[in-house]
Amino acid sequence: MNKLMKTGSVICGGMMAFSFVSSVSAADKTNGETTVNSEITQGEVTLAVDAETNFGSKELAPVVNFDDQVINFKVTDYSGTTNGYTITAKLGDADTTRSLRIGTSELSNTDATEVVAEATHNVGVNTGSVDAALKYTGATETRAFTSVINWELTKASTTDIAE
Repeated sequence: MNKLMKTGSVICGGMMAFSFVSSVSAADKTNGETTVNSEITQGEVTLAVDAETNFGSKELAPVVNFDDQVINFKVTDYSGTTNGYTITAKLGDADTTRSLRIGTSELSNTDATEVVAEATHNVGVNTGSVDAALKYTGATETRAFTSVINWELTKASTTDIAE
């Protein structure tokens, strides 16, 4: 009998629990919140120029004037701290017969010369190009000539960049 009472209590208790659970209802409206964190950090400023410019070939003469060539550049700025930039160029070798001009600036192997000056630029990729002119005066031999241009990018003022 004791066993029967325990079984009856369990069954009865189970029914009560079942009826209690079935009478619970959800609210018509629930609330919650999520915190979203993020951070924008300062990015890099880079300069990329054409890796090679080929002026072709011309016959030996007292003055060998090559046609102008275009050199493309790309300034990528994700710093958000400056507006405008200057690009300077300098020859990486000495050759007394060579004259290499970028835009209106004659390059030398001793001093860097300003070849591009932009007062403003956009966040991200900024592209441009410069004309290069090559001339040899007084060359006495036929051979392949190679010149190296060293480029340097300098950021301008510390103001907000246009977007």
